[in-house]
Amino acid sequence: MKAELQKLIALQNLDTTIRKLEKDLEAIPERRAEIEREFDQRAFEIRALETRRDEAKHVRARLENEVVEQKGRAERAERNLMSSKKQDEYTAAIREADAARKQISTLETQILEQLETLEQAEAALNERAAEIASLNSDREARLKAFDDETGLQSEHLKTAKNERDQVFAVLPKTLSGQYGRISTRIRDGVAVAEARNRSCTACFMSLRPQVMSEIRRGEEVITCDNCGRILYYVHSDSIKADSASAQPNVVVN
Repeated sequence: MKAELQKLIALQNLDTTIRKLEKDLEAIPERRAEIEREFDQRAFEIRALETRRDEAKHVRARLENEVVEQKGRAERAERNLMSSKKQDEYTAAIREADAARKQISTLETQILEQLETLEQAEAALNERAAEIASLNSDREARLKAFDDETGLQSEHLKTAKNERDQVFAVLPKTLSGQYGRISTRIRDGVAVAEARNRSCTACFMSLRPQVMSEIRRGEEVITCDNCGRILYYVHSDSIKADSASAQPNVVVN
């Protein structure tokens, strides 16, 4: 029975692995879309900065042209002022010159604002220059790494299913049937659970001392009175052996 329990534990571990891999693979479209959204957002931010820079350049150039026009207007007004012989001509020339100077002042303020916007956009673009240069290649590399990872997960899933079929095939019909009924009934599909510290680690209900002793012996299949899962016990010497095998070899001089 101990050997059969070991097979049940192996079967449970494989089923847990298979469920996790299947869940990960089901999430592939969304996870891949998240990567693409991340790079799309970064590209959008860069394009927005480039648009701000280009618009600031365009507006600044237009404003500078308007300044030139207003300066010409002011110069004409000054000439008219010098040549005016009538009071109404003199007054009109003064008003024209004042209006041109006020407009020039307003335009120059707007030019400074556009210059500040331009400098901020260019500074932000300079900070992200390396990112801009490698954005497309980074995107392709990230997606390729993701596709490679999902390919490995698919291979692992295939291997795990093959191993699962092999383990399931050598179980007695009674045990495989019992395992199948329990895993189908229980929501998380976990049909085999460890008994530790006098309780079931799946439902956390306490186990009677006699039941715990029977589980330790491992001579028959014992189920939890509360959740119905098949219970097993890991002896401390097994844990120590597993821990020792996981340690790297150390050479002492």
